[in-house]
Amino acid sequence: MTTHLIFVRHGQSTWNALKKWQGHANPPLSETGIQQAYLLGQRMSTWKIDHLYSSDLLRARETADILGKSLELRPTVDPIWRERDLGEAEGLTTEEIATRFPEVWAARTLGPMAGIPGSEAHESVIRRAALGCRELLTRHPEETIAIVTHGGMILATLVHLLDLPPSGHSLLSVGDNTSISRVSIESGHARLIGLNDSAHLELNQSGPGLAGAVVQDKPS
Repeated sequence: MTTHLIFVRHGQSTWNALKKWQGHANPPLSETGIQQAYLLGQRMSTWKIDHLYSSDLLRARETADILGKSLELRPTVDPIWRERDLGEAEGLTTEEIATRFPEVWAARTLGPMAGIPGSEAHESVIRRAALGCRELLTRHPEETIAIVTHGGMILATLVHLLDLPPSGHSLLSVGDNTSISRVSIESGHARLIGLNDSAHLELNQSGPGLAGAVVQDKPS
């Protein structure tokens, strides 16, 4: 009995383009993000996907709506897949976070960022990831489910599914916008099949590839 989970990071948002960290902030997709979502849809249009889920935040919902048209699936919106609340870091750039919270930023090499005022605790994010996965596995055994979510949430979910220690957050990396990570789960055991696959961004048939347009910092 194997269930396949496909985690997709949302397309570039207007804040991604400005290199701002988002958390629960709710900016829409940028023009580049919309193009990325269409390329994602082209890439996945021939994949056998049984169900499509999305975070309730706008950048994920817009990505899922575009992807859903290619898959002929209507996304199920579930707030359990929303990004971690980043508290006072929301709206700041990477450089501003490193300057304002130097100890927190330095400690990120050892695990998830912790200690930003007002941010959601790492344990809470892991609990959400565990509950979200448990619900999908219960509802859709032996099926393939795509989930459009966020970089931080994908990391937390992979750390949970692969039973990694908190330092797993520093071992794995957030992929580019619309990158794909795949996990197969058989008899309760998770296996990572692919991580941060964004090859579709180089497959723009109507013009130059978008790979160079994707921001390389990782605000989620």
